[in-house]
Amino acid sequence: MRRIAEAVFLVLAALCWAAKVAVDSGAPPAILTVMGVMAAVAAGTAVLAGGPRARWLDAWRLPLVLIGLAQLPAVYGRLGGDGFEYYVLARSPLFDHDFDLANDFQGLGARPVVSPLGQTTSRVPIGVSLVWLPPLLVVHAVVGLAWLLGAPLRPDGFSAPYQSAVTTATYVYSVIALVILEGMLRRLYGAAVALLATVAIWWATPLFFYAVANPSMSHGASACLATLFVAAWLRFRGSDRPLHWALIGAAGALSSLVRIQDAVLLLLPVLDLAWKQRPGAARLAGAFAAGPAAGALLQALLWARLWGGGAFVGVLARQGPGFTPHLAWLEVLLSPRHGLFPWTPLYLAACAGWLLWLRRDTRLAAYFVLAFALAVAVNAAMGDWWGSEAFGQRRLLGLTPLFALGLGEVLAFARRHPLLPAAGVLALLVLWNQGLAYIYNSELVAPRNQALNLEQLAPAQVDVLYRGLLETRLPAPLWTLAYDNLKGVWLDEGARSLAGTIDLGSEPAELPIVVGHNWYRPEAEGETTFRRSKGRRSWLRIPIRSVGDFEAVLRLRAEQPQLPVTVRIEVNGVEVGETAAPPAWGEYSFAIPRSALHPGLNDLALAYSGSPRQDLTDYRGKDAAVAVDWLRLRRTSARPR
Repeated sequence: MRRIAEAVFLVLAALCWAAKVAVDSGAPPAILTVMGVMAAVAAGTAVLAGGPRARWLDAWRLPLVLIGLAQLPAVYGRLGGDGFEYYVLARSPLFDHDFDLANDFQGLGARPVVSPLGQTTSRVPIGVSLVWLPPLLVVHAVVGLAWLLGAPLRPDGFSAPYQSAVTTATYVYSVIALVILEGMLRRLYGAAVALLATVAIWWATPLFFYAVANPSMSHGASACLATLFVAAWLRFRGSDRPLHWALIGAAGALSSLVRIQDAVLLLLPVLDLAWKQRPGAARLAGAFAAGPAAGALLQALLWARLWGGGAFVGVLARQGPGFTPHLAWLEVLLSPRHGLFPWTPLYLAACAGWLLWLRRDTRLAAYFVLAFALAVAVNAAMGDWWGSEAFGQRRLLGLTPLFALGLGEVLAFARRHPLLPAAGVLALLVLWNQGLAYIYNSELVAPRNQALNLEQLAPAQVDVLYRGLLETRLPAPLWTLAYDNLKGVWLDEGARSLAGTIDLGSEPAELPIVVGHNWYRPEAEGETTFRRSKGRRSWLRIPIRSVGDFEAVLRLRAEQPQLPVTVRIEVNGVEVGETAAPPAWGEYSFAIPRSALHPGLNDLALAYSGSPRQDLTDYRGKDAAVAVDWLRLRRTSARPR
């Protein structure tokens, strides 16, 4: 019974991925909910039912399964940022059978990358595109069949199913990384330590953010393939079979093609073979090197095709942030601007664990420290060592398996005493990381590419913590009462009323969260304070104690005369108005019905029909479609007693 239930769970888990793609494409969310519940029930049955034990799933692995299922609906289902460049490298050969990328960027509505020769190109390595090909092929087959049967879905590679397929695949790859990590740690430390360390790596590091909030970046796939590579190396490092070393090399090649910086991990098996000469070491080294050599050749040929001839290395070097002889070692590790340890304190414990590894295996401990030092050096030499708009040091996520091994050693050391205190510390680090992700993404205290210091973070973390706990754990009436006692800042009620106005650029100090994410920093023109929008959608948050009907007025202007923009206004997902942004400051009135509101914080979204960076050729300025001065709301229905 258990093994049958385990097989059923695996099938349903795959169908959950398909259901997520369907929901992102317009299907009812209940499909994913039902499928997730069925998969969870099957997993629970595989653990609790009678009969022979399941092959893989047990009581210690069940929490990982439930976490993976529970967080799947939150995965962002659209491409963005570097994801466009990864995607066009997969779409163009698959759909157009060429590498002419101009129509691919155009079909995605993305700003193209142009080479010095004027060709539309892509700067990124090919690895992410390769690991995205399987889900793309599956979805293309399904969409093609649906189209033949009359469904309004075009099998063109641009629509929602295709984008959701690859972003959700990144989430799946990230969960696979957790499964591999758990198995690797279990063999070394046992099930309890393996579970604690794996959950901590998931929730208390940037991996969670790049698997859920920003899955079109390469970092989820990077963590997965780097983990596969390290696990294969540890499993086969004592083998004398060339096939095993060829498999290690193939995993390393694919990992390096996802993120070239992760090639520092290739040093681990090389050092292992060179540490002391053993019979057949040269033959094993040759088998290992075949994969990375083939991967490097494939990447070189592709870049030569996209960038033109043998000059592509120099051209590519000028496309990114560049390199500098000054190594920003301390900044990468300790800076409040996305430094490794201030943003992810868990990594400090993991690094300490490598020192504890000296007792277990001196050579492996030395390998881990050396690989870490080289990875830090590579990133410290980059012109933007802080990783641009990075959540923490995202470029070091390829070291996830090494961090996990260090953390496992720390927890094994702590296991001399009850693990409960260690679990409590990990829980605090998880809360810190989850709150930090919200603060970062909403730009609550600073832009995403700038520093966050403790003086700013401490009150912001407290604010996010109490609001998150109250908003997600309590029914609306209880939340309202609790918020009234703890904060008590409302739109038009109470002693700390906002008087019905949210003035962008002069937000209330006692409630900065009224400004959501996707806004630039406050600006002023004379006595007018305002914020410019960022991207295709921006958010405000309206604290309403008593629900009612409101008349709203929005003061705004268009930012780019050559780009007419229509602004659609949504409140908690309900469309309440639409207007063309005027070229000069103007006011737009609309009504917000009580049916669109609820007691507490209400999300008001401004969705723009275009943005400069996506719709204006050769545009290099801020990605601002509009500027907003203020939003005023006046209650038009009686306030309930």
